[in-house]
Amino acid sequence: MNFFILEDQWIEQINLEKVLNSIAKEQQIAVATIKAYATVDELTAHLPAPSMDNVYLLGLEVAGDTKAGLKVSRLVRQYDPYATIIFITVHDELLPATYRYQAAALDFISKGTANITERLRQDIVLVNQKIKQIKQLNQPTILLKIGTGYTRIALADILYFAPNPRNSHQSFLYLTNGQQVTVHGSLTSLERGSQFFFRSHRHCLINITKVSQINTHDHTVVLGLTPPPFVPFHGSKPRPCSISSPR
Repeated sequence: MNFFILEDQWIEQINLEKVLNSIAKEQQIAVATIKAYATVDELTAHLPAPSMDNVYLLGLEVAGDTKAGLKVSRLVRQYDPYATIIFITVHDELLPATYRYQAAALDFISKGTANITERLRQDIVLVNQKIKQIKQLNQPTILLKIGTGYTRIALADILYFAPNPRNSHQSFLYLTNGQQVTVHGSLTSLERGSQFFFRSHRHCLINITKVSQINTHDHTVVLGLTPPPFVPFHGSKPRPCSISSPR
């Protein structure tokens, strides 16, 4: 998450940065950037790449202009449409104006509020949840036949597939949460389901996004878990896929 502050009072900048860092640590939210600007020109000259990870905390009054934050919000909304805008100000009477400027702000926090930290915590938690939901919806999924129906499974949840020795038309799917699921389809047919599936061995179809290490001496691929599973790759003797702890 990236935070951009527009506030012309240095002490207020410091306080907001401390509050944001504290909330991020408490909520275990990864923060890439916290930058504070004292003037409109500074902020507009350093607008980041548009991203839903961007959060703008805008003071309404800057350098005597009581509508400076509103003017910036309009520019931000045009340039960074998926960003979050939060107003922090002493001018409660300007709340209706935020709608006229079409800022689509998440919150309008008065500096007279008893607990600004709690309001910001609620806002940041909400934004973080929204970001997670959107990213989850946008992540690649695979449509697999399980039982009598079809289920979409996130690519990020798939480790590898192994053949079902009792049924050549089925395979075993191993997930990152430790589950083993029987799916319809041979490894050959499943391999065509995603560009991220790779036949490391005739008995193994791996998700290459999960590969953390390739051991050419032991002819094994280490998948990114703790403890990591080992699966064979080309050049090793024919043997079934198996999950084992590292030596």
